[in-house]
Amino acid sequence: MDGPTDTLEDELTELAGLLLANETLETMLGHVAHIAVRAIPACDAAGVTLFERDQLTTAAASGPLVRRVDEHQYSTDEGPCLESLRTGELRRSPSLQADTRWRKFSGPAISEGVVSCLSLPLVIGNHGTAGVLNLYSQNRPFEQADEEIGRRFVAPASVAVANAKAYAKARAVIEQLEEALQSRDVIGQAKGIIEAREHCGPDEAFERLRDLSQNRNIKLRELAAAIVDSPDTYLSG
Repeated sequence: MDGPTDTLEDELTELAGLLLANETLETMLGHVAHIAVRAIPACDAAGVTLFERDQLTTAAASGPLVRRVDEHQYSTDEGPCLESLRTGELRRSPSLQADTRWRKFSGPAISEGVVSCLSLPLVIGNHGTAGVLNLYSQNRPFEQADEEIGRRFVAPASVAVANAKAYAKARAVIEQLEEALQSRDVIGQAKGIIEAREHCGPDEAFERLRDLSQNRNIKLRELAAAIVDSPDTYLSG
C-alpha cells in the first residue's frame, strides 16, 4: 500500500509533467490548483491569484469556495494572499478564529466555513512574485508539515505558471501574426480586383481602397473582404 510519501511524490511527478505541457493559462493553473488539493493533507480547496495590469484575479480555482473567499480578500484589501503577494513570503494561519492579523477578512472567510489558510508566493525568475497559490481548509488547521509540503510544491508550480504564461503570450503573438497574414492576403485580393476593374497600378488601387475605407467608416480589412465577396456592391459608381 502506498504511504503519504508515495502519494506526494506521485503528485509532484504529475506537477513536474505540467512543465512540458502546452496548454492554456487557465487550464494549466486549474491543474495546479487540483493537484494542490490532493497533495497537501489539510487542503480542501485551492486557487491561484495573479496580479497583472494592476489587478488581482483568481485565475484558477478548485471550486466556487475559493473564488468567494478570494473576493473577500480583494474587497477588504487584506488577508494572507495579499500579504504573501506584497512580501514574497509564505503566510499561514492555523486558526482564522484566533488570528488577529486580518480582522476584516477573517469574519467573512469564517462565515464561508474556512478555518485555516495557507498562501504561497509564486516567484517567476527575476520578475518577483507574480501570483499566489491560496490553500483553504474547512476541517483542520494547516500545520508545519503542510507548510513543508507546500514549500516543496510551490517551486514546480511557479515554473508551471511561468510556462503557461509564456505559452499564452506566444499563442497571442501567433494569432496576431495569423490575423495579419490573413489581412494582407484579403487586402491583396481586393487590390487586384480594383486594379482589374479600374485599370490602375497597385499603389493607386491601395489609395482607392483606403479612401473607400475612410469614407464608409469601415476597417480596411473588413472592406477588403467585402469587396472580394461582392465587388459590384462596393466598387460601383
